[in-house]
Amino acid sequence: DQRIFYIAEALKLGFSVEEVSRLTGIDEWFLDKIQNILKIERSMKDGELNESTLRNAKIYGFSDRKIGQLIGRTEAEIRRLRTEMGVLPFTKQIDTMAAEWPTSANYLYLTYGGSEDDPTPVDRDKIMVLGSGCYRIGSSVEFDWCCVNMAMALRRPGREVIMVNCNPETVSTDFDVLDKLYFEELTVERILDIVEKEKPSGLVVSVGGQTPNNLVHGLAKHATILGTSAESIDSAEDRSKFSLLLDRLGIEQPEWSKLENLEGAREFAAKIGYPVLVRPSYVLSGAAMNVAFDEEQLTEYIRQAAKISREYPVVISKFVTGAREVEVDGVSDGDNVFIGALMEHVENAGVHSGDATMSIPTITIKESSRERVLDYSRRIAKALAIKGPFNIQFLVKNGDVQVIECNLRASRSMPFVSKMTGMNLMDIAAKAIMGEKIPNGQADVVGFGVKAPQFSFTRLDKADPVTGVEMVSTGEVACFGESFQDAFINALLASNFYIPRKGDAVLITMGRTRKGIVPYARMLADNGYRLFATRHTAEELGSMGVKSTMLYKIREKKSPNILEWITNREIKLVINIPSHEKDAESQYVLRDEYVIRRKAAEFGIPVVTNLQLAQALIRSLIDYNRKFEPPEAKGTEKSPGTPLAHIPTEDKERSSKNAKAPLISPLAGR
Repeated sequence: DQRIFYIAEALKLGFSVEEVSRLTGIDEWFLDKIQNILKIERSMKDGELNESTLRNAKIYGFSDRKIGQLIGRTEAEIRRLRTEMGVLPFTKQIDTMAAEWPTSANYLYLTYGGSEDDPTPVDRDKIMVLGSGCYRIGSSVEFDWCCVNMAMALRRPGREVIMVNCNPETVSTDFDVLDKLYFEELTVERILDIVEKEKPSGLVVSVGGQTPNNLVHGLAKHATILGTSAESIDSAEDRSKFSLLLDRLGIEQPEWSKLENLEGAREFAAKIGYPVLVRPSYVLSGAAMNVAFDEEQLTEYIRQAAKISREYPVVISKFVTGAREVEVDGVSDGDNVFIGALMEHVENAGVHSGDATMSIPTITIKESSRERVLDYSRRIAKALAIKGPFNIQFLVKNGDVQVIECNLRASRSMPFVSKMTGMNLMDIAAKAIMGEKIPNGQADVVGFGVKAPQFSFTRLDKADPVTGVEMVSTGEVACFGESFQDAFINALLASNFYIPRKGDAVLITMGRTRKGIVPYARMLADNGYRLFATRHTAEELGSMGVKSTMLYKIREKKSPNILEWITNREIKLVINIPSHEKDAESQYVLRDEYVIRRKAAEFGIPVVTNLQLAQALIRSLIDYNRKFEPPEAKGTEKSPGTPLAHIPTEDKERSSKNAKAPLISPLAGR
């Protein structure tokens, strides 16, 4: 993706178009276009920026920010200069009739290559909704659902709802869905160009994910932001400001420190102890967020975070191991707070919320902890004067509840919450954004719902199929059931996860966390699964009376070898929990673990890289196989030692309360 910039650099250094064409195989016609852009760039740097030069630069696609960088001015100064010179874009309709009939579609874009506007804006009440932009890891159809549902909820007789987005794969860019669509990039410059033409009464920035949220500072100076204010958004997005707010409210959070310099970060990490979490501000899907287990990793991760979040502070906090993560999706009008749902991650904290498997209702959290989560959510919502959707993430461990972060926007889990509860959170958020009162309270939950991620590791060459604090999933499914196990298995089936059956081979390779899998490995063995393991794991299992077959490590080059069994597709499920040990063999262990995960992904074998997820999967597998075993096997005696509860002990009562919903087809959550 950097190739075009290297080509431009080569042309700047004096390479001819013919030379670059010969070296790259790219036709000279395309290279001439790049050369033309570079000529415009040189004319701005070396000469006077007059109206002709500026208009030409805009026709060639130079942004105000780029022009400012070239001549030593700010983006705002270039915008003001351009407006004074009358260098403004024109509105054009996209011809949906291929010039065969006059088009009436309100499908619009802006260009500097025109001479007049196609449609003339009508003077009426207008609201502009900013979409989520292009699909990428961290921003997908979940945010588009929020955008479309918000826009539909805002529609009223006499009011025009305008969508701005630039992704042809979304529903929000279907021009017949809303009153008007601008197919345009989501930048401050372009949004303000549209604002000046349409003159909307306000902008909605809280439903398109992080992309429109990051534009709020530049937009708030020139347009009205509907709902939560720009100041409140900054108080939540800026890690340092939000941590100070929690301190003032007396709400618990992991120990933290604002990054002033590398030496200070090292001293703080040494004081609170590793691991620590490096957290930049204003980033999408946990970009550059990392868990550092030692000083060497801390130094590298701080360098990455500072590079991606140059304008905003980086915070270091204590990484709490063994904690459960709980999320709250809700809506506030500044006074009243409506809670959509509490969601519990199946995995312990340390897996990004976009990659985590989530359950509604919670499955292990005690009632006292749930009440504290709700109390903290309401207090934070009121302190930040939230008027619209919000998402807050918590850590729960041994009855203690700590806040991780708060997003003053729609979250990617809101479509799931809305469908699980039957309460469309965007309908409620639309009222709050427009200044109406919403009810205090919480949505009712019947049955269980599980949201599971989908990954594209097979399409990403050499990518390590492991989850962490930075998001890597590319999709998700949600399914429902009478119990957590039912909903979980349905979600796995919907995500094309192969469900191993009795007699299938399961490979278990783990580091020091292997003790946590022993009782679950016994459950697999007692229920007819064949277990295979590397030497240390096999010895651990054997010492606890669990039989397994040892396979040689990849680097041992002996048979039977793990690689042989994976590439021959003998193994049907891989449970591989990554190691963090630091010893003489660690580099070889880490390499072996990576190859196991990578090869399994390449050969279509399910890989589980999280201990809590593996435990939930094993419980669900056994429950699933019991339900679907042949009738003649139902009367056979079961092996002892296979205890299975639908959910952990403290929530058995809640299980019976919630086991009312009918079992829904695995494909129903798609």
